[in-house]
Amino acid sequence: MNRMFEWAAGLACAMLVAVPVHAQLMLAHEGHHSGDCAIKTGAFPVAFSAYEKPKGDLPPTHAYCDHVPETGELYFTVDLTDLESREIPIAMRLVMEGHGEGGHEIMSVPAKQYPSGSITFTVNLDELGQYALLLETEQAGKMATAVRIPIHVGEGGGHDGHGSGFGATEIALLLGVGGIAAYFLLRRRTSAKAS
Repeated sequence: MNRMFEWAAGLACAMLVAVPVHAQLMLAHEGHHSGDCAIKTGAFPVAFSAYEKPKGDLPPTHAYCDHVPETGELYFTVDLTDLESREIPIAMRLVMEGHGEGGHEIMSVPAKQYPSGSITFTVNLDELGQYALLLETEQAGKMATAVRIPIHVGEGGGHDGHGSGFGATEIALLLGVGGIAAYFLLRRRTSAKAS
C-alpha cells in the first residue's frame, strides 16, 4: 500500500509540474509571435494585434496578427514603433474590402497625434471577410494611406488552432506524464521482484 501511495504521489507531482509548464509555454507563445505582427511595408513601421472579447468579465487572452477566427467584438491595438510617427497626426479608417473602390467603411477616427505610441479601440465586426485598417496622414494637402494593415475575419483557426483541440504541446505533455507514470510503475515492479 505504501508503494501505491508513492506511485500516486509521483504521478500527482508530475501533473502539477506539467500544468504550469503548459501555461508557461502558452505565455511564451503569446510573447513570441509579437514580431510576426510587425507591419513594415508602409511609410512607418507599426505593430498590430487584434483580440477577441471573451465571454464574461475575462480579459482577452489570444492576440491575432492578420487572421481573427470569428466575428464579434474585437479589441485592436496599433503600436507606433517609430518615434517620429508619434509626432504626426494620424487618421484611421477600417474598411471591409470587396465593396467597390476603397471598400465599405466600418469606422473612422479623425487625425490626431499619439505621443504615447499606442492606438487602441474596440469594433464590432458582423461579417466574415477581408478587412483593412488604414492609417492615414496628410500628404500634399489631402489624407492618404500611410500604412495598410490587412485583417481576415472568419473561417476559424486563427491562432494556429490553439483555440480548440490538441496541439503538439498537449501531446508532448501527455507523453511526458505517461513516461513518468511508466517509470514509477516499472520501478514498483522491480522493487516487488527484489523483495
